Amino acid sequence: MTAGFVVAFLVASGRTADVSSAAASPTPRRTPIVSLAPGETPQQTDAPTVQPRRTPTPAPVVTPEPSPFPHTIARGESLTYIAGLYCTSVEAISELNGITNPNRIQVGQVILIPGGGCAPEESPA
Repeated sequence: MTAGFVVAFLVASGRTADVSSAAASPTPRRTPIVSLAPGETPQQTDAPTVQPRRTPTPAPVVTPEPSPFPHTIARGESLTYIAGLYCTSVEAISELNGITNPNRIQVGQVILIPGGGCAPEESPA
């Protein structure tokens, strides 16, 4: 109805109008409101939905595999102390370094610590 007034105004004033832009938008359809009686459950219908639902897929997070890092054994350190220092186990350190007897390590020996543990708060002096 509004579009008719716009077109009439433009014709009366001698202006030209694009009919497609002056056309009124379609009247929205009313959706009936469905109410349920107390205690009644809604029934599922097999009718397809008007618009497809799309759940966005999150981008995969690539976590690099932690790599082993070296530790030089200082005086007074044991594998138990070193394992606690780096949040790992004596077994993991022994397996990575091929140590058969954890009591047979030497000062100055460089061993590999399995990655992924916690970082040391302070290096022992």
